[in-house]
Amino acid sequence: MPTVNEAAALGFARAINSNDRDAALAVCHPEIEFQSMLDIGGRSYLGHDGIREYYEDIEFAWAEWRVDVERAEEGADGRVVIVMTMHARGKGSGAEVKDRTAHVWTCRDGRLVSNELYREPEQALLALGL
Repeated sequence: MPTVNEAAALGFARAINSNDRDAALAVCHPEIEFQSMLDIGGRSYLGHDGIREYYEDIEFAWAEWRVDVERAEEGADGRVVIVMTMHARGKGSGAEVKDRTAHVWTCRDGRLVSNELYREPEQALLALGL
């Protein structure tokens, strides 16, 4: 059974896969600062309005977008690592992207408030002592 913080990270991944903005907002703290691994907007997405903009950016750039979660685990400090493989196909180019990455999430009140990006998932696991 996932912890509350693990459930928030997993819920965000499910919301991405189902393109469900409301579900994403439900697991995101109103003060969230989200960094996208693909850096589509070239900036962090701030607050619930930022998450809505993130979804708009994804829909603009990608014909297909999903993540396959390999692992989600809470560290002793309450942060959560989520290891996943991103799959995307460009809307205009048709180019496919497949990349195994990780995020380390900081949570507040059981919701996601900020993330750190890791191109090497093993480094994210080490950062949390896992």
